Amino acid sequence: MTERGSETLSEVTARLSRESTEAYAGSRFSALSQDYFSRFSRDPAVTAGSGETQIDASWEILHALSAGDITRRMAGHLVEFLSQVMGLDLTIREVADLSGEGAQRIVLREEGGGVPDQTGSFTLDVRPSDLRVEGNDPDGLRDGIVKLVDAMAGRQAPVLTIGCQIYRPRLGVRLTNVPHQGSHRDVVFLGYNAVFAGGGDLYALSRSTAIPELIDRQQVAQPEPPLAARQYGLKTYAFVNTRQKFAGDHPIFAAHPDARGALTWSADGEYTLCTEHALVQQYLRESVRDIFETDPDLDGLVLIIGGESFYHCFMRPYGVEKGHTNCSRCEVVGAETVVANLLNLLAEAVQEVNPQAEVIAWPYSAEHVWSKDRSQQGMIEQMKPGTGIFTEIEKDEFVEKADGVRKHLWDYSIDLIGPGERAAAQAKACRDRGLSIYMKSEPELGFEAARLPHIPCMDRWAARAEALASCGADGAWVFPAFRPLYGTSAAEVNKHFWWDPVPPADDVLTALAGRITGEAESGRRLRRAWRHVSEAIEWSPELSPYYTGPTYLGPAHPMCVDPAAELPEVFHGLYLFRAEAQDAEGLKRHPTFFTEPRGDRDVFEVFYRRMEASLRQAVEEVAAIEPYVPDRCRLGFDAEVSSVRWFYHTMRTTANFYESCRRRDATAGCSADPDADRKRWVEVLEDEKENTLAALPVARADVRLDFYYGSDHTFPHLEDMLQAKLVLLDEELIAVRQEGPNPLKPGGPETV
Repeated sequence: MTERGSETLSEVTARLSRESTEAYAGSRFSALSQDYFSRFSRDPAVTAGSGETQIDASWEILHALSAGDITRRMAGHLVEFLSQVMGLDLTIREVADLSGEGAQRIVLREEGGGVPDQTGSFTLDVRPSDLRVEGNDPDGLRDGIVKLVDAMAGRQAPVLTIGCQIYRPRLGVRLTNVPHQGSHRDVVFLGYNAVFAGGGDLYALSRSTAIPELIDRQQVAQPEPPLAARQYGLKTYAFVNTRQKFAGDHPIFAAHPDARGALTWSADGEYTLCTEHALVQQYLRESVRDIFETDPDLDGLVLIIGGESFYHCFMRPYGVEKGHTNCSRCEVVGAETVVANLLNLLAEAVQEVNPQAEVIAWPYSAEHVWSKDRSQQGMIEQMKPGTGIFTEIEKDEFVEKADGVRKHLWDYSIDLIGPGERAAAQAKACRDRGLSIYMKSEPELGFEAARLPHIPCMDRWAARAEALASCGADGAWVFPAFRPLYGTSAAEVNKHFWWDPVPPADDVLTALAGRITGEAESGRRLRRAWRHVSEAIEWSPELSPYYTGPTYLGPAHPMCVDPAAELPEVFHGLYLFRAEAQDAEGLKRHPTFFTEPRGDRDVFEVFYRRMEASLRQAVEEVAAIEPYVPDRCRLGFDAEVSSVRWFYHTMRTTANFYESCRRRDATAGCSADPDADRKRWVEVLEDEKENTLAALPVARADVRLDFYYGSDHTFPHLEDMLQAKLVLLDEELIAVRQEGPNPLKPGGPETV
C-alpha cells in the first residue's frame, strides 16, 4: 500500500472511493450489479411445449392511455429485457380500453388484479395466445412485470406456462441499497420496494441556527430529492448520523458549557452533545424538520442508537460501566429513557412535516454498550407512535455445536437462519406497542468468510429469505452495511420467497442453478456445490475479529512459523472504521494477521479441516461442469465459481495455519516424535504453498476479492500480499526442513 502519510481521513476515503470505482468498473463481474439483465440469456433450443405459450416478434405490449409513470417506465424495461436477452423487438401501444380480447398481446393494467384489499398484489394470467399482468395498483403491476421477466429468464426463453395466478406480497417494506454502480431499475428487479436516500451527517444537513457555533458544519447544498427512486414508486429512508463529535475546547462549549454531553471512547476523546439539554433538543428538532421540509416525501429517518453513529450520552462514554455515563444530567435519567426521549423527540419533529413518516432506530450492539437487557425492552416500552425498530435477525446469539463449541454471532452470520431470541423478543415488544419492526439481514456477506463477494451457501440464503418473510416483521431490510451490493445470486434469491404462493425452496434453487449453468444436469451439480458450501458453514467454529486472521485474509495469511518474527509491512493495513472514535484512529496501521490460533485450538483445527473437506467437494462439482457451461452463461457461472474457489482456498489456509502452529509448538516443546511432527509440518507448509499458488489466478480474475478496496478498511493489494506470503513460505520451509536445532529455539536460523 502506497504511503500517503499526510492524507486526512476524508482524503484517504475519497481517494479509495475513486480508485475502487475505477477498478470495479473494469471488472467483468461489475455487469452483475450494473445491469441486472446481464445475468440472463436465451437458450435457442428452448421452445414452447404442451401447456406453454411462446412470445415472438408478432406480439405487442399494451397499456392504458392513462397509465402512470411507473407503468410506462416498467413497460419500457420489459421491452429492454425482451430485446437484450430474448432477441425480440416488441412495440408498446397505448389504448383507451384494455378490457377487450385479442391475440399476441402483453396487456399491462394498473388495476383489477391481485387481491382487492392488498396493496402491491397482482395477477399474472398467461393464455394460449396472450397474457395479462394486472396489478391491484401501480406497485402491484411493477412487481408483476418483475415476476414475468423472472419467469422467462428462468425458462431461458420467451416461453411461459399457461395459467392464472394471483400473487400477494408477504412483506410491506423490502429495502436494499442500489447495486454497486447500478440503478434503481435493478433495485426493482431484485424484488425490493424501498431504498436509502439522502441522509448523512446531521450537522451538515441541518439549517438550524439554534446553535450558531454549529453553522460552520453545514454543507452549502442540500441533497436533491431522490427522484430516480420515486419514478419506480420506491419508498425512501434517510440514514443520518452525528459521528463527528466535538473537542473539549470547541466553541460550542465555551458558549454553552452545559450542552456538553459525554466524553467518549478515551481520556483524550471527544464529547457528544447532550440530547437531554433543551437547546440541543431544539437544534435536533429543527435539523430533522429541515430534512423533511427539503424532502417531505421521505418515508422515514433511520439512525443507529446502539454502539455507534448517532451519539447520545450513553453511547461509548469513557470511564464508566455499561448502562452509565459521565454526563451528570443523563446519568440520573437513565439510558433507556434518554434514548427513547431522543427517538420520540425526532419523531414528533418529523411528523410535523409528514405525519406518515417514521423514525426507525437501529439498536446495533446496544446490549454491549448501554442497554439493561439484550432486547432493549426498557427503551421500546417508552417509545411512542411514529417510532420503530430495525434489528439484525441473527446478531448476538450463540450457536451450540459439537465438541463444546459455542459460536458467538457477534455480527452478521449465515450460520443461524433466525430470527434469534433477541430479534424475536424485540419484534414482540414492538407489536405489543403498535410500533413498526423491521428485520435486517446482509444480502451476500457473512463473517464466516467476509471477503467473499457472496457466500455461495444458497440453501441457507433461501432459508433466511423465508425467515424474513414469515417472522411477522413489517419489512425486510436486506442491505450491505459494510460494502457495496454486488448483485450476486445470493442477492437475487430473496424475492422468490417474498410473494405468496411460495414455491418449494428446492425447486427455486434447482431452477436458479440451471439458469446459471445453462442446462439441467450442470445445474444439479451446481446445486450440489451449494449444498456442500452450506454444510461447510455448520463446521464454522467462530466469527473472527473484523477483517483479521486467516478466515478473512485467506491464502494471503502468513503461516507465522516464527510467531515472534516481525513480518513485512505488506501484512499491515488501515482499519478505517476505527475513526468512529476519532479520525486519527482510522489512519493507524495494524497487523492484519494472527500469530497464534484462536479458541480451542485442537477442536477448531478439526472444524476447519471439515470445512475444507466440504468446500473441496464443492470445488470438484463446479470444476466438473466448467468445460460444459455455454459462453452465454459464463458471467454468472464464473461469479459462482470465484466465490466457491476462494472460500475453499480460505478454509484450506485456515486449517493449515492451525495445524502448522500445532506442529510448530510440538517441535519446540515436548513432542513424542519430533521427526514425525517436523515431517508433517513440512507437508502442511508445502500444501499451503500449493494452495497459495492455486489462489493467485482466482485473485487476479476477481477484483472484488482485493483487500485494497475494502470500503471501511484498506490493506495492500491482494496479489502483493500473496506474493509476499510465497516468499515467506520459501524461507520458512528452508528453516523447518533443516535437521538439527529447532528453528524456533536459540541457535536456529532466522526465518524472516
